[in-house]
Amino acid sequence: MNKLFLDIGNSFIKWSTVINGEYNVHKSIQINDLLSNGLDSFNLESFPDTVYFSTVANADNVDALKLLIQSEWQVIPIQLTAQKSCCGLTSGYENFNQLGDDRWFAMQGAIGIYNVPTIIVDAGTALTIDAVVDGMHLGGLIVPGIHTMRTSLVTNTANLSDVTSSDIKSDNTELQLLGTNTSSAILAGTLYMAAAFINQVINDLNNQVNTQFKVIMTGGESQQLCRLLDCEYDYVPDLVLQGMVNVEESVKNS
Repeated sequence: MNKLFLDIGNSFIKWSTVINGEYNVHKSIQINDLLSNGLDSFNLESFPDTVYFSTVANADNVDALKLLIQSEWQVIPIQLTAQKSCCGLTSGYENFNQLGDDRWFAMQGAIGIYNVPTIIVDAGTALTIDAVVDGMHLGGLIVPGIHTMRTSLVTNTANLSDVTSSDIKSDNTELQLLGTNTSSAILAGTLYMAAAFINQVINDLNNQVNTQFKVIMTGGESQQLCRLLDCEYDYVPDLVLQGMVNVEESVKNS
């Protein structure tokens, strides 16, 4: 059995395969490149028997990708979504449909790896933090991601009109504390702002719940933040994909 799992974001598609029970994660693909160049971008040896996806992306891009898969592979993609309760995890949201699917599957991935209280930090377009104890999602927080903050600042501040979008794009983890020009001040300031937020939330949750949470970092911007964390952490870039695989296998075997 050849299974393909797609974590479709706003800009990139993260993907993994499970072929005859063997899990492998592959290099992310830009969604625009995939839609332009076709499914050969996956460079698969054979067509998948089943395609599963979760998404927080633009609906038009998702629909276009689904049609492409149906046309070229003759497979109807199956969407995996957040549930009220499934596979050992219960949503803490009053309306579980409001919880982002990426957050749900990141938590599913976390409980599949760790049997301890966990804090999941997903740093992407949005920066989200979720806490799970004994299979119960306690709730979470959402703030703008690092690049989203940088873009908003430049776009909405008149005196920063000379700062271009390329000036504020950086995954450099060696930024100096104090910037020596406007661009570097924005880069460092937003990075430290996000890290301070994460550190404070982790500290407050440890005290409030009276436990020591295991911290898991994931998402495209997380590596920028890791060196500024005050606690130990694990970096799991394919956490959402692992969660999707865990749910699919659990439901199949139930």
